[in-house]
Amino acid sequence: MSLITWLLKKFIVPIPKIKNFDEYLFIGPHPDDIEVGAGATVSRLVEMGKKVTYLIATDGCYGSPTADYDKKELIATRQKESIAAAELLGVKDVHFLPFSDGGLYDQKELTIAIAKKIVEIKPKAVFAPDPNLQTECHIDHLNVGKACANAYHLCANAPFAKEFAGLDPATPEMLAFYYTDSPNTYFKTGAKHLKKQKEALKLFASQMEFKEKGFGDGDFIMLYNHFRSIRFGIKTLKGRADGFRCLGNTHTHCCAEKI
Repeated sequence: MSLITWLLKKFIVPIPKIKNFDEYLFIGPHPDDIEVGAGATVSRLVEMGKKVTYLIATDGCYGSPTADYDKKELIATRQKESIAAAELLGVKDVHFLPFSDGGLYDQKELTIAIAKKIVEIKPKAVFAPDPNLQTECHIDHLNVGKACANAYHLCANAPFAKEFAGLDPATPEMLAFYYTDSPNTYFKTGAKHLKKQKEALKLFASQMEFKEKGFGDGDFIMLYNHFRSIRFGIKTLKGRADGFRCLGNTHTHCCAEKI
């Protein structure tokens, strides 16, 4: 890390601290992404008395292992699973956008829809998938992450908020990316929060399998999450931790340094 970057991060435009807010909006490309990418963090935030809201961008209609299925029925199932998993983690407000799974939507419309929801909900911290990954190939993850980054600025624009939502603009203070390979912030969790994360993922029975013996795909996801929590915990001496790329408003506009 260069001296100028260190000075920027520590004193000039410091990275916001996750725990310093009261209202959080977690945005997921599909039902289950928030739980996979940040379920332990959601569990701890709720435990701390924070207000957490979910926004699911797509309907997950292609999340079937076979081509012989009822699409409308799967959409309804996935929404029910998402609501149940959110409630298990202590989240009561879950919003769904009507966009199709698989990138079959207009990116501009997605951006406007997300920005309108941020204006309506008015969170102080927005969490979204990182769209700037070298390995991520799922178009919905990339599209939603990019739309969230663009919407983060639109929602604070008074003319936009008035024209598209008929409301005063939102004033979020932090954009945090999960599913990231470049975390700059580590949020302490713990074994009980990882247990809650696993319990929530088990409710997505249409998407993942957990086995008593051996490993289902859900078991592999949690094995990976345990590995990351330990790695980030050791790195930061926090025991267990989730990693996020957190940006304040100055970082997201005309700040060229990699924060």
